[in-house]
Amino acid sequence: MEQKQVVESIISDVKPSPGVIVKRLTGERIRFECKGKEGLLVEVWTDLLGRYHGHGMDYKDGIYSKEFELKETGFFRATIRWRAPKSKHWEWYEASEDNFAEIQVDPDYIRKSVVYNAFIRFYGHKKITRKGMVEFGQSGTFDDLKKRLDELKEMGVKILYLNPIHPIGELYRHHNPHDHYPSYMQPGCPYSIKDYKAIDPEVAIDKDHSQSPYSSLSEPIKEFREMVKEAHKRGIKVYMDLVFNHTSHDFILQRLHPEWFLYKENIKSLEEPYIYPEEIKQGKPWGDAKHTFCAYDHGYWWDDVAQLNWEYKIPKASNEPPKNPTLKEMHEYFKSIPKFWIKHVGIDGFRCDVAYKVPPSFWKECIHEARAYAKKTKANKSKDVVFIAESYVDDLKELLEAGFTATYGDYSNKLYSPLTLKGYLDYMYNISGEFFPEGSQFFMFPECHDFVRHTKKLLGSLSQDEVLGSRANKSRWLLTAMLPGIPMIFNGFEKLEWQQVNLFSYSDIDWESDKDLKEFIIKVNKIRNKHEALQTGTYEYVPSNQGLNEAAQLFSFTRMKGEEKFLVTTNMDVNNTAIANIYLPDSLGLDFNNEYKLKDLMSKKTYTRKGKEVLILLGPGDSHVFKVSQ
Repeated sequence: MEQKQVVESIISDVKPSPGVIVKRLTGERIRFECKGKEGLLVEVWTDLLGRYHGHGMDYKDGIYSKEFELKETGFFRATIRWRAPKSKHWEWYEASEDNFAEIQVDPDYIRKSVVYNAFIRFYGHKKITRKGMVEFGQSGTFDDLKKRLDELKEMGVKILYLNPIHPIGELYRHHNPHDHYPSYMQPGCPYSIKDYKAIDPEVAIDKDHSQSPYSSLSEPIKEFREMVKEAHKRGIKVYMDLVFNHTSHDFILQRLHPEWFLYKENIKSLEEPYIYPEEIKQGKPWGDAKHTFCAYDHGYWWDDVAQLNWEYKIPKASNEPPKNPTLKEMHEYFKSIPKFWIKHVGIDGFRCDVAYKVPPSFWKECIHEARAYAKKTKANKSKDVVFIAESYVDDLKELLEAGFTATYGDYSNKLYSPLTLKGYLDYMYNISGEFFPEGSQFFMFPECHDFVRHTKKLLGSLSQDEVLGSRANKSRWLLTAMLPGIPMIFNGFEKLEWQQVNLFSYSDIDWESDKDLKEFIIKVNKIRNKHEALQTGTYEYVPSNQGLNEAAQLFSFTRMKGEEKFLVTTNMDVNNTAIANIYLPDSLGLDFNNEYKLKDLMSKKTYTRKGKEVLILLGPGDSHVFKVSQ
């Protein structure tokens, strides 16, 4: 303690501080600095440029500093060391490598990308049959999705994220009781995974006969590899879903590793005690797949899946859950899964389902090893992989610190009004600087498979109204694309789909419907993809005279980077015109006593204004994307 105090009396205010995690993208810079008296030899000791090495810091006005341009992705560490010119002995601000500052560097493409989420089953028939059914063997396949890749490229999509494509468990398989097909003919939920290193043959039917001219049966992994290859040709990266909190009840390794699961007589009871292995002698069903405890989260039972025993966040019962004696072996198996898909298919990234229910310590090992494996083997085009964590508001900080490139919370349920959206963004975008690591990123989408469709959520019984649906989806996509984050389109959003996703049986999207926002989405995405400020610039909320209340209509904000300045304003009310004054911030750097120009990139009109107060008139669901200049 005394030694630390002596060091701090010579070197102080070190940034980044010891133990802190900082997130950056390749191409960005990171600055190290500290206070100290003149005449010392002060270095940043770091492995940013390869092996650990000391890099001399420059001195000016009592501050030693050194900047690095970040060229390589990965996980790096750094601290400060110093010595007097005549001394041969270095003093360390932090001697333990475990306490060095950590710099997590991700590929810069991620912040500049638009994501498209494809649920493979939706890519079967071009039109639903008269009876509203999809024929057997006509569920969507990789070949069907391949046909739409050019369209996705045209929409500005850079990442294609796929929901699970693995064989689905049969024990306690979910079905839709209102479906046209009997329960035993329905495919079930793809999040009930039976084998993580295999592909559901139904999504890999060889419709284009690329493997054989005589049969539609295929080697599934070859079909998947073909689809990924075609995506890569178009500059689109492919992400898979990792579902590690739970498996199907009849998971292929359940019999070989019964200790990886938890067991109860009543598998949907929180109060009932867990069964221990030694209770087999008393006739208790420990190890029986039929008695694997169901996953439970946020008040919901997922009864078609079995909770894995990570010894982490296990629901309380009348007794303690048994330990997992081969937990390390379980870790190794699940860490091997992303490596498998990197090696055999060249996958570029992973979205991790229910990531907050799996220990951050596991994720840290898994992410570090997978990224190191991708770099070493160069098995994919990125020579790296990205991990995205699903969460609500649970453990966001812990997940980001574990190495996730981005995480996401409840954005899609905060798009009702400026009031709900503003509060959420204040938290997610770390306004106070206290919540998340510096440089944290967030996945954002108006809808996904987990929730009611956006049009249904906003419009209720009017969700099929084409005019209102168009206003709802246009306004929410523009906000999603222009706010800081990684924006994602869920398949069908562009077709104003209003029916909830059928997770358990066959579904289809009428891709030939006249309802289509593709041209609007292309326009918005082109604007975003053209301007750095709209991808990686700063964000600041712009208030209006409507205030923040349930009646407010306008949501406005600035995005700035370098010389680029943008003002975005959206009328979130899809029924009424908005008329309001907004108050521009000083941070725009304008001389408000003189005229400045607002060029709307949506309408191509240019407005000349003076002063901080700007009158906005927007139709229902309409938006301005102003490029600001003076």
